[in-house]
Amino acid sequence: MADVTVVGTGGMGAAIARNLIGAGHRVAVWNRDRRRTAPLVEAGTVEVGHPGEVFLSSPVVFSVLADDAAVREVFLDSGALEAAPAGAVHVNLATISPALAEDAAGRHAEHGVGYVAAPMFGGVAVAEAARLNVVTAGDPALIDRVRPLLDAISARVWQVGTEPRQANVVKVAGQVLIASAIQSLSEAVAIAERGGVGAATVVDLFTATITPGPVYTNYGRLIAAGTFQPAGFTPVLGRKDVDLARAQAAATGLRLPVGDLLSALLTEAIEAGHERDDWASLADVQRHRDLPEAAAAR
Repeated sequence: MADVTVVGTGGMGAAIARNLIGAGHRVAVWNRDRRRTAPLVEAGTVEVGHPGEVFLSSPVVFSVLADDAAVREVFLDSGALEAAPAGAVHVNLATISPALAEDAAGRHAEHGVGYVAAPMFGGVAVAEAARLNVVTAGDPALIDRVRPLLDAISARVWQVGTEPRQANVVKVAGQVLIASAIQSLSEAVAIAERGGVGAATVVDLFTATITPGPVYTNYGRLIAAGTFQPAGFTPVLGRKDVDLARAQAAATGLRLPVGDLLSALLTEAIEAGHERDDWASLADVQRHRDLPEAAAAR
């Protein structure tokens, strides 16, 4: 039997599985597209045949799925919980709605399966380097139990509460910050470029002075270069996360003026043909956003 099963082996999931192997853990994997699991099987993992069997391959399951619908399908509707042995634990690394996290925690508890919410900050390159920041919430005893596995994939594990939904609240709030940073930097770069100053110059200046940190630095490079492939995170996923934050805010009676704007801007990027690009492509849309009178004069 494996120590941990990784469900969802796209870019993030594959990197996580490899780091778990590198840390000496026995790993099983499942993915809808078996082409994604083939390299991992070659690297020493065991492939699970059906999502309903994921808890039978190991006592701990890590899931790295795209959205609420995928989590519902693979865990809540597949029979996986009904088949799970006593003491199994599901660590959900996906960015999902706090409402689904609450529902999932209850459904898992009904079947005697532990549930830990553990969404991540960091893209594929960060995951490959095992430097993710993992936000956890749930039963502290369960978090302690899976902590060695989380340590193998992360720079730091942040424990924010005892209710799983709390971790997802933090994650969607953080996604609003990241989207805001990308759009703000895009606007600053567009101002500079139209004023005759190169993008690379101002990105270097800003990230060394008023906006230091990995978000501005990493996305600033993409914006300055105008390079949005390969996509680390798309506008489609970005809009999904921002909309999760808006829904969470609405559920507590809170309005998000910037969140509403970001959702619209990400929709604009998608409609402009950037749905498969990195969400730094907000900058490409911004570079072509003219005042009506300026557009008419061209």
